[in-house]
Amino acid sequence: MTEDMHPEVAAVLRQARRLQSLMDEQLDKMATESFTATDDTQTVEVTLNGHHWLQDVYIQDGLLRLGAETVENRVNEALQKASAEASASIDADRERLDAVVAEIAAEIEDERR
Repeated sequence: MTEDMHPEVAAVLRQARRLQSLMDEQLDKMATESFTATDDTQTVEVTLNGHHWLQDVYIQDGLLRLGAETVENRVNEALQKASAEASASIDADRERLDAVVAEIAAEIEDERR
């Protein structure tokens, strides 16, 4: 920042960089964090990333002999559990980000006074 920059502009730019850094961290976390869950019988395991994108599926040997509907139900059960875990994590992160945004807004307002 230059010396001739208005102090309020400098403060807003500092807070914007802080917010950008937090958002970059969140995007990285969503791309790298994984959530793994199994069905109740532990014959199917799925892994999702923070974007809820399917990363891996394990189907126990012999399970396909029980029929497509059984396998479908077990895959869906595992997907729902993994998705719930991912959603809970994202919700907690969203609450943290909301708190930081509120803090940034308050700091900017305080600096204006």
